Amino acid sequence: MSIAVEIAIEDLAGLEAAAHAGADRVELCIDLERGGITPPPELVAECAHRASALVAARDAKPHFDVHVLIRSRAELGDFLAHPEEFVYSPQEIALMAQQASESVAAGAAGVVIGALTQEAELDLPAIEIIRDGALTAGSDALRGVTLTVHRALDALPGRAQREQAVQTLLGLGVHRVLSSGGAARALDGAEDLAAMVDAAEGLLDVCAGGGVRPADIIDLAHRSGVADVHLSARRRPGAPVEIGAPETRTDPAIVAAAVDAAGEL
Repeated sequence: MSIAVEIAIEDLAGLEAAAHAGADRVELCIDLERGGITPPPELVAECAHRASALVAARDAKPHFDVHVLIRSRAELGDFLAHPEEFVYSPQEIALMAQQASESVAAGAAGVVIGALTQEAELDLPAIEIIRDGALTAGSDALRGVTLTVHRALDALPGRAQREQAVQTLLGLGVHRVLSSGGAARALDGAEDLAAMVDAAEGLLDVCAGGGVRPADIIDLAHRSGVADVHLSARRRPGAPVEIGAPETRTDPAIVAAAVDAAGEL
């Protein structure tokens, strides 16, 4: 069983820490404390360039790359019972389509998108508009773009809706979904994640994210069958910082522990 490790980062130093510790990819955003919003294209370009340099120098895995969260606003840290966090106006949808396009043009290998309706269902027209912004930029750059739908799925009412969402997103060309299985911690949502994996029928990756710790990864993978895990690997407040360590909240020791755990599968 092979499982990939994705690290949520907010800065270039976080990317370097994740790459050197053996992560498979990063999800770049800012304001991670509230779930993350879209980073500026300048930061995307800087991180994409650095990722390519690390791969070329063999200081990162050969497939290491940068995926960018496309989210115009984040108001609550906890969105499980708040689907309105992902309900967007036409102006916000247009903005996110532009952000997706700019992120891909800046070098992002993929974008992480999502939107819901007032009725707590997938907003398919909105997702398609944002998707097309990314795909058009990818076409202009003559390269593919990986499409991930984020944890808006966890604000859906239940397991059946998440299973249906996975099948619907397959038809939109989505490659991966990120979910905790509707729970505060992905380990507690393992059964729901397993149902999503089954619904995907091997045609779409399910990435488990939400309160994931390195110690959880083996149990989580065996119980859910997910292909990927996502964690922020943030340094605990008050934790000691090594002399000369870069200023970033990404803790390379936590990343390394996650990679080691994934390597045992």
